[in-house]
Amino acid sequence: MSLAKFLKKSIEQTQSLNRVCMLKPKLPELQTIHLNKGKNEIGRSKETGIRDVRCSKRQLLLDVDLDKCQVTLEVLGVNPCALNGFMADQGTKVVALHGDVLEIVYGRHPFEIVFKPPPPTLSSEEKPMAIDDDESVPSSDDSKDPWQSIDNGKLVIYTPKGVKSSKKVAGYDMDGTIITTKSGNVFPKNIDDWQIIYPEVPSKLKKLSEDGYKICFFTNQGGIAKGKTKLEDFKQKIKGICGKLNLPIQVFIAVGDGFYRKPVTGMWKHLCEKENDGIQIDLKESIYVGDAAGRGTEGKKKPDHSCCDRLFALNIGLPFFTPEEHFLGKKPLPFSLPQFNPTKLPSTLLHLEPASTKIPSDSPSELIVMVGLPGSGKSEFSRSTLEPLGYTVLNADTLGSSAACISRCQKALQATQRCVIDNTNVDVETRKKYVEIAKKFNVPCRCFVMNSSLSQIQHNIAFRQLTDSKHTKINQMVMNTMKKKFKEPSLDEGFTEIAKVNLKYAFRSSEEEKLYKMYLVEK
Repeated sequence: MSLAKFLKKSIEQTQSLNRVCMLKPKLPELQTIHLNKGKNEIGRSKETGIRDVRCSKRQLLLDVDLDKCQVTLEVLGVNPCALNGFMADQGTKVVALHGDVLEIVYGRHPFEIVFKPPPPTLSSEEKPMAIDDDESVPSSDDSKDPWQSIDNGKLVIYTPKGVKSSKKVAGYDMDGTIITTKSGNVFPKNIDDWQIIYPEVPSKLKKLSEDGYKICFFTNQGGIAKGKTKLEDFKQKIKGICGKLNLPIQVFIAVGDGFYRKPVTGMWKHLCEKENDGIQIDLKESIYVGDAAGRGTEGKKKPDHSCCDRLFALNIGLPFFTPEEHFLGKKPLPFSLPQFNPTKLPSTLLHLEPASTKIPSDSPSELIVMVGLPGSGKSEFSRSTLEPLGYTVLNADTLGSSAACISRCQKALQATQRCVIDNTNVDVETRKKYVEIAKKFNVPCRCFVMNSSLSQIQHNIAFRQLTDSKHTKINQMVMNTMKKKFKEPSLDEGFTEIAKVNLKYAFRSSEEEKLYKMYLVEK
């Protein structure tokens, strides 16, 4: 060992002995959290300054390694956290490094992971090649890395040598369209468990390439964000597939949820704006092929797992084909789209049923109990329509508990105010508490039920997650429990009136409206 390397190693060992780790807040209302070597449990507490009820008292387990300058993170709480924008659900384990940004709850309470002194700087031989997220990679230059990481790794792009821009694009899903498993399993056993799905695939793609089409793959790979698949392993798989086909193919990989995941059009938008050398793509001459097409069992052994490929093409405006139609020349099979069609919104901005429903009521004080699943629009209706009319809007999540909500409700009615309970209130037992409070203060109690289908609710939730970072992902188990508990309100419960509320469509911009009118849910 040279003297220089010996001295460097000695310095690093000395720094490691004196090193500390902390979570440095990214917002002024938060405070620095000092972490001990080894395991640390953090969550809602005085020490962290986090009072958000969405954050569990035992939200995260952080295992700090001061020698390696890394933190192994495990999610303990019900609500997910995020690392560098990637969501991590309960039970997920991920490794975080110096400078990474950790959101204790997804979209909330951001902290930077800081080691002091910081980890030693890598030598030029050890450093990974830097990639500029804002520039496409010229495929003709062998010195450039063919891999790009976009938007903090939410989108990964592979552009090998020979890829040429074109006004004609032949786009393909990958799993179930270009490849299938060797094992016959639905999901691959390992990174090598793949084979080209049909013998006709290579010749078909070669012919399109010779005809001037740019060949692109668009693939959702949520398993990478969840830690089930290593990104580096998946990169090798991509290189193997492209090598097998022996064609210049540009591959877009959506890592996790969000704007880049099909059927949302983020991958295609990035292709048009950044990865086609300014050449406008002709949608009529281009195509998209995918196996997630919303087909049932008619003519197939198993129904399609989703409809996201067909919806992806619909959102863009591309002619769509299934792999069987495109490669094998088979006839199209029947398919079904989601029940809610966002492209055909009702022209009525706001409608209460029956039409005789009055807001505000003639009574100087009253209680309105909202009823609806998360995402049905009850909070938006309460805030945008009832609150400006003088109603006090109360929500258990905002106040911290149901008991606090009941207490504030009683105070409002005692002060002869109009009050709205903006909770899900899906079962009779929950609604009964508020009916009894209204009787106690001798005020009318009305029930407003959101008139939203489950398909529309799922769409609303997807839209909200794409446009509002304050909202966390709704746990599917919680949603299923609420659906089972839901009981249609009746006048027998003691309500003076029951009205249905249809959603009001109001968008902050034309871009938001355009996004809402796309299919956002995969099934």
